[in-house]
Amino acid sequence: MTEEKYHYFDMPIGELPEPTPVSARRRELARELAAINEQLVRLDVDEAALMAATEQARALRESLEGYSHRSMRDILGRLISGQGNRQDALDMADFEILSGPANVMSPPVTFWLDGDVVRARATFGRAFMGPPGKVHGGVLSLALDMLLAKTQDFVTSLGMTGTLNVRYMAPTPLHREVNFEARLVRLQGRKLFNEARVFVDGVQTVAASGIWISSQGDYRLRPEYAHLANDSDVA
Repeated sequence: MTEEKYHYFDMPIGELPEPTPVSARRRELARELAAINEQLVRLDVDEAALMAATEQARALRESLEGYSHRSMRDILGRLISGQGNRQDALDMADFEILSGPANVMSPPVTFWLDGDVVRARATFGRAFMGPPGKVHGGVLSLALDMLLAKTQDFVTSLGMTGTLNVRYMAPTPLHREVNFEARLVRLQGRKLFNEARVFVDGVQTVAASGIWISSQGDYRLRPEYAHLANDSDVA
């Protein structure tokens, strides 16, 4: 059976293929390392215990340094030409900050399309704290940047953040499920306007709006989302 090929510009933002065995193990390792990082925050333990843990961590690091890394330049080259394989697609997205399940810095945030709405959810631990017991505003801003970027799944072009405006309405607590939603507002040539909201237990804590700039000419709705043109703001 011929293996599916992946094209960079056709990959849904924040969504991943089923993991290969290698990717599954890397994700598992990342979650264990993330859990260690979570435990380390203000860990109340004596010096001897910390020295022992440091030696274990050093031994693990040194063992991993004996292996090479896959070339990101080669991976991206295959994906842009439409010749990427499943492992290439996973290596591209598995390590995204905040959403990559193989990234130790990721909660992770999970993104998906729900009809005409982009949704996401995450639970942020103490490693993401700003004020006591609350998620750092900069972390939420980063998550919203990624969420709003996914509104480009509705269009044929792909671009970059031009403007991101964030309004903090209430503190967002740690250790609770945080829900995000975003919508495409309108298209204007190479500009895509969007908006987003953040909720915890039904209470809105953050609002955001943004403008994305296409790197591939004017934005156009994908055929499967042509019905969005019924909204007078979306052409």
